[in-house]
Amino acid sequence: MRNTLLLLLTALSAAPYLCAQEAPSAKSDPVNVARSYTPPTHSEAFRAYLRHTYGIGSVLEAGVRAGIDQARFQPSQWPEGAQGYGERFGSAMGEIVVRGTTEYGLGQIFHEDLRILPCASNCSGSKFKAALEDTFTARKGSDGHRAFSFAQIIGPISGSLVAETWKPGDNSRAQTIKGIGLTYGLVFTRNLFLEFVRR
Repeated sequence: MRNTLLLLLTALSAAPYLCAQEAPSAKSDPVNVARSYTPPTHSEAFRAYLRHTYGIGSVLEAGVRAGIDQARFQPSQWPEGAQGYGERFGSAMGEIVVRGTTEYGLGQIFHEDLRILPCASNCSGSKFKAALEDTFTARKGSDGHRAFSFAQIIGPISGSLVAETWKPGDNSRAQTIKGIGLTYGLVFTRNLFLEFVRR
């Protein structure tokens, strides 16, 4: 429990430092900046939400989460075997839907572009750093500069908290925090995988 909380706090405190990028200045070739980023329309943002929340990536993430919870025998009230895995998989998919819907709603309110886009050109930094940016930041403004994202932070927390309402038994605060930490870990892993696939 202590290790999970420490990892979560470290990631959250390091994210703004690692991911902070200044908005491109007018001196830095505004033509190239304009070509490399275009804010999404409402329909583009909605299609991105549907792909990210209900696509194959979410199915795979739910499968991994169900396997981890099965190995940990969490919740203990659900059986082992195929039936227990099915219940854990359904719970993980429900959590992903709550998380994705929360992120989409907050992204629209705060004008955050939550799409995961390939680097246009001259990609600097590691895939690890890019995956961390996609986990805790979003593009904002007409220039698409990176900034700390309310949606990316609150989404996983809301998904985990709502999932506790349908899981059997009384889950302790420690288990809830572990679940939130595991969710951030899976989101980061999914983003890191996309970094290797898309470049």
